[in-house]
Amino acid sequence: MFKEAVWLVKKEYQYQWLAFIGTFIASIVLGGIVGLMLTGPSGSGFQDFSVFLHRFLLDLFFVGIAPSLATFFMAKPYLSFQNARQNPYGKRMAVLRSLPVPISVLSLSRILLMLSTLVIMSLAFYGMMGTVLYGYMGRLFDTLTLGEYVIFGFFWFGFAMMVGGMNPYIEYGMKGTMLHVLPYLYMALFVVVEVIFMLNGIGMVEKSFELIKGVGWPAALISLVIGVLCCFGWNRLLKTRLENRDYL
Repeated sequence: MFKEAVWLVKKEYQYQWLAFIGTFIASIVLGGIVGLMLTGPSGSGFQDFSVFLHRFLLDLFFVGIAPSLATFFMAKPYLSFQNARQNPYGKRMAVLRSLPVPISVLSLSRILLMLSTLVIMSLAFYGMMGTVLYGYMGRLFDTLTLGEYVIFGFFWFGFAMMVGGMNPYIEYGMKGTMLHVLPYLYMALFVVVEVIFMLNGIGMVEKSFELIKGVGWPAALISLVIGVLCCFGWNRLLKTRLENRDYL
């Protein structure tokens, strides 16, 4: 089953190679932007901005945007609402369902595609961010050492698995318009939670700095374990949805 799922993943990369390249480049650019934002023009990080803006922008990138690294967000359905309405992912799944391929293989292939995409795009994002920070300052920003930065990356990778794992379900288990509707709902939820945190003087990313410095690798491991468990859960939900959804 695993071998067949990997084969389908390879075919998906061949089919969406242009979206893959676009997403990879966009991930590098985003990583560079975050790195430059953290260093600031004088290398001290957000010296010319308010503490509120500092916290909000950090949380926006890592909580609001980073989970999108689990999908080809530069693909046409994500860039065009009209294209998404045509439900191209659903039509592709309808074709796959017509083939003699077990549903368990189809659902597993979607999760493997999500995970492999997340790994590649995260390497681009965090790699460029670390390169900018290290190259610009000669060391990583004051909050974290190089080793702690690696833990930081794994910690937020686990979070991206937890949230980004829903992307296969959205793409292949829901209507195409949900590709645009649900991100708005997620961002609305993010804003509400962010406002509550900000009113209490708390930044989610800043708190993760403190957690990593105080706990170390266990924080990253717990995050990764939760992310893996969520991926298993999304896989089961997608499998159930594919078994019951009518694509005709």
